[in-house]
Amino acid sequence: MRKPTINTLLALALVGGLAACDDSSVLGPDDGIEGTIVQLMVDEDLTEALIIDVEAAIAGVLDVGVPSSGALTAVPNPDAADQARALLEQAREKFRQARQAWIGGDTPRAAQLALEGRLLVAEAMVLVLGEEAYVQLLERVDQIITWLEEQVDEEASELLSRIRQLKTEAEGFYADYQGSQAVADLHAAVERLLLAVQIAHRERVHHRRQQIVRHAQHSIFMANMALMLAAEVATPGEFTSEQQRVLRHAVHLRNDAVLALEAGRYRLSLALSRAVVNLSLVVVILDPDLPENPVVSLTEISNTAIADAEAALAASPDEFLSLLLEHVKLVQLRAIQISDTQPRRAVHILWYVAVSARAITEAATVA
Repeated sequence: MRKPTINTLLALALVGGLAACDDSSVLGPDDGIEGTIVQLMVDEDLTEALIIDVEAAIAGVLDVGVPSSGALTAVPNPDAADQARALLEQAREKFRQARQAWIGGDTPRAAQLALEGRLLVAEAMVLVLGEEAYVQLLERVDQIITWLEEQVDEEASELLSRIRQLKTEAEGFYADYQGSQAVADLHAAVERLLLAVQIAHRERVHHRRQQIVRHAQHSIFMANMALMLAAEVATPGEFTSEQQRVLRHAVHLRNDAVLALEAGRYRLSLALSRAVVNLSLVVVILDPDLPENPVVSLTEISNTAIADAEAALAASPDEFLSLLLEHVKLVQLRAIQISDTQPRRAVHILWYVAVSARAITEAATVA
């Protein structure tokens, strides 16, 4: 990849985002919040992203045969994996029926069928990961909330409120599960978080084709940077079995994102590659050597990444990349300023800083 191309991708990531919609948007301006949410529930790319995510989790468990703390324990269970895949095929059919109901104007039935599809995805995810499915998704939804809070506009504010509500509902179901051990409560908790993930992709359905192609390319680039950074900083050579599984899950998702991009399914590629960045942070957080306050470690990681970027730019000066790095430093400063009162949010932002600085280093060293 040539340096000008990488520079363009970094600009999209750090300072501008993408301009919003034109007439090709699949969401009309007058749909209202509930109409928008139902459309996201049945969107073919976004429902497929949920299914591929769980398929990647299955592959992450089975690839090497290391222990997992979920339902596929010590020795991975191919029968359980086959059962999970069968549930995912049932979910695909439910989502197809939901789209048909939506096209036919039956919104309540579309919403119900989409709910049934997500519950099947949740059941498959729990079968593979056990309670870890909830814990991992909750961390990812927290990251999503941070990103939306950092860049929220008036149009997205109602969706952010709905995502927070879904998180609260998920926490309620999980509390019920902890008291009752009824797996249906765990499935319901995971389903609420899956819907939150779908809603978070709302802005991606508005972009013009040329913009979304470039954004998809950028997202894969950043996913690669996040994977590289996670592999470097999470106690290299001493990964726990759980870290290895999550990292393999993320690698499978990155590969699927590339395939989706090559097939012209740009919104699917975006959804998958964004999940990779979030999962990469999970790999770091799972490090047993991480201090009780992860802000300290993430600050050190981001400082190292920034120092590496400064060294790369000293060796190969680039005015544009230097400006981007200054922006990254300002974001890091903001994260540190809120770290005492909002430590989880600070951790998410510091990971963004570290990945962005790593990307600048990569861009500066491209011949």
